Amino acid sequence: MFRTLTFKVTSGMDSALRVMTTLRRKQFDIKDFSIKDFDKISITLKDLPTKYTNFENAILYMQKLEDVYDIKEVC
Repeated sequence: MFRTLTFKVTSGMDSALRVMTTLRRKQFDIKDFSIKDFDKISITLKDLPTKYTNFENAILYMQKLEDVYDIKEVC
């Protein structure tokens, strides 16, 4: 099952790439990464039921980054 998050960043492209590299380093399966505007960045992840790569942990890792805010799941 794939789930999508939207988020906003303060530092533009650098912050968006930092999110993607952080999630890849934590071994999340990223299906799609879309930047329409820096106010609407979306990322689609595969929700794996493992201890470290579940969807809730991805949100926690993103919240730890100081220039990422307004993280929401798209239903």
